[in-house]
Amino acid sequence: AYITLGVETKDASAEAASQDNANRMSKVFAALKALGLTDKELATSGYNVYSSTQVLGRGTDTEVSITTYHVQNRINITTKELNSVGQIIDVSVKAGANQVQGIRFDIENKQAMQLQALKDAVQQGKAKAEIMAEAAGVTLGGLSTMNENYSSYAPVVSTMALKADFAAGTTINPGDVEVSATVNLNFWF
Repeated sequence: AYITLGVETKDASAEAASQDNANRMSKVFAALKALGLTDKELATSGYNVYSSTQVLGRGTDTEVSITTYHVQNRINITTKELNSVGQIIDVSVKAGANQVQGIRFDIENKQAMQLQALKDAVQQGKAKAEIMAEAAGVTLGGLSTMNENYSSYAPVVSTMALKADFAAGTTINPGDVEVSATVNLNFWF
């Protein structure tokens, strides 16, 4: 599982927003390490500081501009413990994370599974060609061309909106990840 979460803080002072963010993110990292995650499983994926300005009383004698500084710090978490994904999110939010950008599930040995799917597709294609040739009353000859239809691999992706109440614990169900292959086989008769 790949989890992206973060801390966003804001203040009238860029320095104060940045310091608050650093303090909260330190607590998030400490909480995740207390769960047993290692530095290898935790990586900063983005850090952003920007400002926004709001004008109050526009066009009046009391017009005032208020600038707010926003600091965003995002981390990627990698875990093989799929049953702990909900707990990782809950612990992170309790420690100060206030953004969960998404969760992505993937397969560790993806290439081996893709190759097996490709092998299965060729075997199924050949079996279907033999049945078709038999039904047509001809004998299947040799294979003249063979190619793989390339399709992009897309693991399961889950985006979630978090609510303030985590008393019950966040439930995450990774579901299934499908690996498929398609081939074109041309035989002669």
